[in-house]
Amino acid sequence: MGGRRGHSTAIGKFAKIHHDRRVSEIRRLGVTIREEQSTSDGPKTEGRPAAG
Repeated sequence: MGGRRGHSTAIGKFAKIHHDRRVSEIRRLGVTIREEQSTSDGPKTEGRPAAG
């Protein structure tokens, strides 16, 4: 029975690692999007500026 508990602990560790990695990726994406929005600062008719 003790092995089962250790097994689920290992799974929990992996899940936490993957969750933390995903959270940091999402956070980075949000920062990038915010930076792009503040740099463009124009009407959103086109996704990108013509000269780029």
